[in-house]
Amino acid sequence: MKTAIVTLTAGGAALGRKLVNCFVESDLYVHPKFFTDEKTDRCIEGTFSAFVEKIFFQYRYIVFIMASGIVVRTIAPHLRDKKVDPGVVVIDEKGQYAISLLSGHIGGANELTHKIADFLGAAPVITTASDVNDRIAVDTLAMCYNCKIEDFKEATKITAHIVNGEAVGIRSEISIDLPLPPNVKLIQESDLHHESLRGLIYITEKEIQHLLPCDKVVLRPKNLIVGVGCRKDKGKDEILAAIADVFCQAGLSMNSIKQLATVDVKKEEQGIIEAAKFLQVPLRIVSREEILKIEDRFAASSFVKEAIGVGSVCEPVALISSEKGSIIIEKKACQGITIAVVKEGEQVYGNRCCGD
Repeated sequence: MKTAIVTLTAGGAALGRKLVNCFVESDLYVHPKFFTDEKTDRCIEGTFSAFVEKIFFQYRYIVFIMASGIVVRTIAPHLRDKKVDPGVVVIDEKGQYAISLLSGHIGGANELTHKIADFLGAAPVITTASDVNDRIAVDTLAMCYNCKIEDFKEATKITAHIVNGEAVGIRSEISIDLPLPPNVKLIQESDLHHESLRGLIYITEKEIQHLLPCDKVVLRPKNLIVGVGCRKDKGKDEILAAIADVFCQAGLSMNSIKQLATVDVKKEEQGIIEAAKFLQVPLRIVSREEILKIEDRFAASSFVKEAIGVGSVCEPVALISSEKGSIIIEKKACQGITIAVVKEGEQVYGNRCCGD
């Protein structure tokens, strides 16, 4: 989550050195002419446009202390998509205004703008319609509760309904404690077909079967831990196929996988490593010492016990890797691969910051 602070003037450099203290991880880039502090300063090398191109995707946030026109013209060629673009904030060199310029919601620029404004005593400038109208955008909701948006086009439609004051329902499998605008309400299963609904937000790890006439979007909470055990040299595709089969039978979405977990003796197993990379989730390695502490809670295999020193793998590693979770799919074995799934507890969704 590193932040780049970029400035071209003496006044901007002075403000940047002050702003560095606002961030745990940040790099301050200044024009070579104003390089004075070896502890904080880094030089902008080459042309400004080439420099911005080089760092644009190296940082989660970029704060420019300069005129917004310069920033717009410089970053324009590098914009890809709001799902991957960094959050960009612009500040004038006197620190009077902090402007959220790019990736306000998903990129976190709106939240960062408020943080900078509070730190400097500046006026925050936010122009996204949902924020201006005290509404909540779908991507903000997803960010606050660490959810993956399945369809960004549908998310845009739902956000438009919210901004326009039309009725939108939220059907959620996790606790939602954010303040919601009057036209957005948490609803029960019995309310799904209410004729007043223009849009519906599902927040669930379960596959959705409803065919409703209104616009709808699905947000996938990252709340499932997949424990994996396997024989030696099982390939990535075999492991992914085993996970997919288990999830399909259970009616779960693989988009809700938070991480994979396995035992320490399998830490070099390329199939598991590559499966985690393919799913773009971390791989947690659990020691056999940790498993032994809770091993008596699971059915054990004498063969596995003799081979690696513990009699069960997929269930205990998934449980140990979770935050107050519970097993929702017990061990499933398929051609030398075992899979178990743990759902994390509601506690993991507390204390989300959404720029308030």
